[in-house]
Amino acid sequence: MKKIAVYGYYEIKVPVKQRYWILRKDGVRQRYWKTTRQTRKVVQSGRYEFHGKGRDLYKAVVKAHRIVPKRFVDVEADKFLKNPEKYGFEGSWIDKEVESG
Repeated sequence: MKKIAVYGYYEIKVPVKQRYWILRKDGVRQRYWKTTRQTRKVVQSGRYEFHGKGRDLYKAVVKAHRIVPKRFVDVEADKFLKNPEKYGFEGSWIDKEVESG
């Protein structure tokens, strides 16, 4: 079984949360957080650890070019190819390295 890793820094858009206060019936002010429609760009780091057959590894690395990981992801290449949204989300890599092992 072969392994390959894709890691680095990427930029994604995350929704902005807003804090607001509510006065309850008993007179207590309580703070809540609400997700707004606005987004902001955030730089994060993440890593894919793929293992499997050579052809599946190649396809997974190509697919990982547009889908960035949810922090650290260790997954088989064929499972990633079947459902890539489960392991990552749309974004763009800023600095990416591929390591074979």
